[in-house]
Amino acid sequence: MDKLAYFGDVLMSSARSRPPAITPGIPLPFKQVAIGDYMNAGHTPRLLGERGSDNVVAVLYLEGEIVDGEGELTNIGGDRFAAELRQLRKDDDVKAVVLRVNSPGGSAYASEEIQHEVIELKAKKPVIVSMGNYAASGGYWVSTYADRIFAEPNTLTGSIGVFGMFLDIQKLGNSFGITWDSAKTGAYADFETTSRPKTDQELALAQARVDDLYAKFLDKVATSRNIPVATLQTIAQGRVWAGSEALDLKLVDEIGGLGNAITYAANKAKLGERYRVKEYPEEVTFAESLAQLFRNQEQPVARAKADPLTQEFLKMKSDLKSLQEFNDPMGMYARMPLGWDIK
Repeated sequence: MDKLAYFGDVLMSSARSRPPAITPGIPLPFKQVAIGDYMNAGHTPRLLGERGSDNVVAVLYLEGEIVDGEGELTNIGGDRFAAELRQLRKDDDVKAVVLRVNSPGGSAYASEEIQHEVIELKAKKPVIVSMGNYAASGGYWVSTYADRIFAEPNTLTGSIGVFGMFLDIQKLGNSFGITWDSAKTGAYADFETTSRPKTDQELALAQARVDDLYAKFLDKVATSRNIPVATLQTIAQGRVWAGSEALDLKLVDEIGGLGNAITYAANKAKLGERYRVKEYPEEVTFAESLAQLFRNQEQPVARAKADPLTQEFLKMKSDLKSLQEFNDPMGMYARMPLGWDIK
């Protein structure tokens, strides 16, 4: 039981990039501290009855792929995180917000949904971005309008680009004896179908969508970062930059970690030393984390010991899980294509 609990706690820590909630009655093999408790060490916040300090610096973690809808514990659901941002905007205790972004991007629609709420939030209180290992494509999309962007020296960022992706399962279905018939009233009525290849006219339409969305992405970055579009064209087109390079290119403002971003946010909000740090989304319970483990995660040890056929099956299952995260309603994505073998 102790080993199982320990594995579940480690899962939460890696999925959220912060220490997990401690489950009563379950011993932990090492002492842990939440980033909020760590940052509050030495602070003496002014209390308002049972509500705690009236000066809160909120840290919102955006970890994983950006997907349309609610998403899951391991990714960034556009609807769910837009709601989180709205709640932070309406919370009078929250004086500033730090977005801890660690994402390769994903759905362009969901990225725009989150960015809209970032802009609305920024109109009321400071919004600072702290980039983790990577904040690229859609991860940069949601970051670009922040008051200040911090990145680590080796953060992968930029990747300002857009692509479209549509499935075609006709050949796969035919190999199993499956065929499709269709009846439609317009030339593009079944544009979103996966049961046949796209026609030349449909591909031209999809390319026009990609070009239009890319132009909008460029305009957003040019406006928010005060970079001429002509200059931006030379550093965009999907190129990825390390944090130190991004600083020279004005894609980020400062090299520093999460602690630097929190301190800057507190100073921007003129809080002095009288504030506390609170993390969002709220911590998941051990039971939720364990359920997520059994639903979606493969045990590396099991894969390593499996026979070649089983290894291929597990790899295919993992790839299909990743494929489910490509769920943009328009088939448009701002994402680094890492981990994919495109032929």
